Amino acid sequence: MLESAVRDLASRRPAGSAQAHRDRVEAEQRAYARCLGLDPEPPRTALNAKVTGTLQREGYRIEKLRYESRPGLLVTAHLYVPDGPGPFPVILMPHGHYEWKKCDAPVQAPAISAALYGFASLVVDSPGYSWDDNEQNERRAMGTHDDAFLCMGSPVQGQYVWDLSRGLDYVETRPDFDLRRVGITGCSGGGTATWMAFGFEHRITAAASVCAASSLQDMPHNGCLCNHLPGILRLGDRSDILAMGHPKPVFVMGALRDDPEFPPEGLRRTADKLKTIYRYEKKDANVRLELFDTGHDYNRRMRESMLAFFVQHLNGEQERPYLPEKRPLTDGALNPYPANTEDPHNPDLIVTEPWDRATVGFRDLLAKALDEPYPDPAPYSSRWLPWSKYGHGIQVPTGETLQLFDLPAQVPEQGLGLPTDSIDQRSCIHIGLSIPEFYAQLLHGSLPGMPEGWEGGALSGEGIGAVIASVKTLVGAARPEPPPTAVQAHGPLASMTALFLKALRPDLKLETSHEFSSWKDVLAFGNPLLSQPGARYLRFPS
Repeated sequence: MLESAVRDLASRRPAGSAQAHRDRVEAEQRAYARCLGLDPEPPRTALNAKVTGTLQREGYRIEKLRYESRPGLLVTAHLYVPDGPGPFPVILMPHGHYEWKKCDAPVQAPAISAALYGFASLVVDSPGYSWDDNEQNERRAMGTHDDAFLCMGSPVQGQYVWDLSRGLDYVETRPDFDLRRVGITGCSGGGTATWMAFGFEHRITAAASVCAASSLQDMPHNGCLCNHLPGILRLGDRSDILAMGHPKPVFVMGALRDDPEFPPEGLRRTADKLKTIYRYEKKDANVRLELFDTGHDYNRRMRESMLAFFVQHLNGEQERPYLPEKRPLTDGALNPYPANTEDPHNPDLIVTEPWDRATVGFRDLLAKALDEPYPDPAPYSSRWLPWSKYGHGIQVPTGETLQLFDLPAQVPEQGLGLPTDSIDQRSCIHIGLSIPEFYAQLLHGSLPGMPEGWEGGALSGEGIGAVIASVKTLVGAARPEPPPTAVQAHGPLASMTALFLKALRPDLKLETSHEFSSWKDVLAFGNPLLSQPGARYLRFPS
């Protein structure tokens, strides 16, 4: 059911005209900022930026940069600056899950190639840690990416987008850079940061997302936990976020093989959707798609295509399929011993010493977000999805009292067990529901007493759906099934589910084994299965 819901929400039709698309984007910009955890936008406080050292290389230099994207929140980066007076166009280069972050050879390679073509590149370390849990990770102190609670108000990628935006604030202070020409590119998790930042940051004028922008219609089980923004599917597919930058140029790159997470058919679909929208203003030529006979990578030919794209759209030169690297660099798995990239363990690449890495962490940001909520006054019924459209619901026992249990607890014959380990939490985050809220919605749709007319809406108003709804209404009138009047919940998941069910059915009487009265209670309890996507923007159910 979750998979069907993800595919369905990702299949939203484009607006019917350029004006309708502009109106939709204007209406949804704040909703997207909320997905990122950036509504209201954090204050653009003092960056306290400092270049801690410079490495001069042939044709360019690497400036080792630190700044604070929020007060006390450390960001580390490498700024690749071409030789010469400038002003240079700028390319933001977020990266994916590389063990050595900005120091990894596949991250260095596109920045060096761009610098040799006259582009300044800002390579910003991703916040926190995952596979890069080592002493060389200068942002490790922020905490782990693998924290489901962060979706409640401080999503990892939302922070990365803000770090990139504040990086542009720093670049804007420099006379040697041209902020009228700003690109962004990255691969995998960096490609995800690319399309997310492109939808948020209006100063970015062209984007090249590599092995990341595949449609969720084709691969709904997608990405690491840290890449999931709460409720983003309420805005549509990845193409809908990229289209917030319409009609600025977009390059969708990917692999033809060995990349099941971002399959080629999904990348084709994203490009097709974008072209449909860009066609409103006869700008469909601004959408480029190229799939390479390779696996998940950012290899030499991909980089050469990226160079041609930015030379065209940032420098105004003619369209080309690719530009040869001026100094051939690492080619992914095809050339494991890179030429002209630094040894990632070179201590000269470090921006900050280990004793100088104090920072605000993810959990600090989350606690602040939950202390300063901006709750939506809309009732929880407005968040309900037509689950009968996606499956058969669940069989529930009849009677005046509904008993809920967390599995694997022993469940009596008239009770209902709620599985704690068989739900794809990532899909729930995409949709904007917690696991308890999802269960409550299923129960709401499966128990007697559902609001009249719900099935017709669930079936999209199709003729057959109207017939089914009419028949069920007649049958229900002839043999009415009394709804439950009370819920007894045994276990934390069952207790939270009962709270959400009461939000949908206010007349229910509740007995719960666990008491929660705020989102901070949920956070303090410590069970990640209870984490509520976008909690800082929601009233607590009661």
